[in-house]
Amino acid sequence: MIGDRRVGVFAAMSLDGYLAEPNDGLDFLASVQREDEDYGYMAFASRVVGYVVGRRTFDVVTELCDGQFPHVGRWPIYVVTSKASERKEVDGLTFGALDGLASWLASNTPETTGDEVVWCDGGGQLIAALSEQIDEWTLSVVPTLLGSGIPLFPEGRPSVRLSAVGAASYDSGLIQLRYSRTP
Repeated sequence: MIGDRRVGVFAAMSLDGYLAEPNDGLDFLASVQREDEDYGYMAFASRVVGYVVGRRTFDVVTELCDGQFPHVGRWPIYVVTSKASERKEVDGLTFGALDGLASWLASNTPETTGDEVVWCDGGGQLIAALSEQIDEWTLSVVPTLLGSGIPLFPEGRPSVRLSAVGAASYDSGLIQLRYSRTP
């Protein structure tokens, strides 16, 4: 938790633990894309009350989506950047340093009293920085070995104990693992 906000991760990675290819590419995800399968995304998204994303991930996704970040207007969004000397708001987005996140969440998102979560949508550096505060993990493992790329779990992160909540396998070969943080 960050303050009184539950935090969740919903991410896809290669079998060898990479969020993206070395050039920030996401082509490996195409192997599991199915028109009639969202892998639980809509159910997860229905519980989201705020969205936190690292600046690099924000830039990559914005470029992939023709200059439009896809979640603007859906939830309050905080873009964590190491280059922000002070918080600034631009087009429905708040850009700020990691140390400003807790106060921003307190004033921009409702308290999570049940199943609601603030979605921490990486990348790996942000997830590592917040790993001790992430309450739930939904990790979709794509049956691909990339060999290199952007790791979901970079070295040097804290050790965090998790408890298994569930797992599911899909016809595409994707395996989804769900964990909660062990107190």
